Amino acid sequence: MRLVIVTGISGAGKSVALRSLEDLGFFAVDNLPVPLTNGFVQLLVRDGEFDKAAIAIDIRNADFLNQWAEVKKSIEDQNHTVQILFLEADRDIILNRFKATRRPHPLGGMDLLETITNERKLLKTLRDDVTWVLDTSDLTVHELRGKVFGIFNDLEKPRLIINVCSFGFSSGLPMESDLVFDVRFLPNPYFISSLRELTGKDRPVGDYIESKEIFVEFYSKLEDFIIFLIPQYEKEGKSYLSINIGCTGGKHRSVYTAEKIASTLRKLNYKVSVNHRDIYK
Repeated sequence: MRLVIVTGISGAGKSVALRSLEDLGFFAVDNLPVPLTNGFVQLLVRDGEFDKAAIAIDIRNADFLNQWAEVKKSIEDQNHTVQILFLEADRDIILNRFKATRRPHPLGGMDLLETITNERKLLKTLRDDVTWVLDTSDLTVHELRGKVFGIFNDLEKPRLIINVCSFGFSSGLPMESDLVFDVRFLPNPYFISSLRELTGKDRPVGDYIESKEIFVEFYSKLEDFIIFLIPQYEKEGKSYLSINIGCTGGKHRSVYTAEKIASTLRKLNYKVSVNHRDIYK
């Protein structure tokens, strides 16, 4: 059994990291009391369905700091692997995240800054004895998922190879299509005389598309959908994924969207190629 403990500074992204591990096939549990950890591992081993599990534990778990070393040794003595992923972020970043969400700090206290500082001191000894430390100060949620995938998925199996292709519906669908997205509903740069002869790879076209509220909303949903789907394909053993983005002629909207999707996926450590089938037709 491989057990990963996800812990660290409150507000650093433990919940996101735990969900990411769940997407990678780990049996995931949030805030399991430390005294129950040994029994939890034994139960999974007896059940036989899972050979890897992840538990998120934070400072709310009063037994964590006092009992963890003993519990960890007990699990390792049974020939199980225990690894710790510790998440942290700059103090001001954590402070701003709590202010933005308006959620109380797990330690309570009237002074949020003082509470954050106190938590960091309490966790210092643990931080010095972990497997990985991940600083999330400058990471978006999707980038944090990518970092977790990069750490754990690379240890599990080769990553999915992804091809993103733009095309024009006027020339037909690409022969290889796992996922097809139609962006013909977006405002068309073709009808702007200064943009007509440019392509979606040119900045003025990208700026025009990004200026449309419908694109911003659409892309956010598209990004979430694709990032959700990819781990599902990986769990099924798929090694190659073809994502096709189509507009009318395949020169403006589909090209820009395909380039942006490819850029997003590369930041998540996926191996991505891009092809613009009809860009110069």
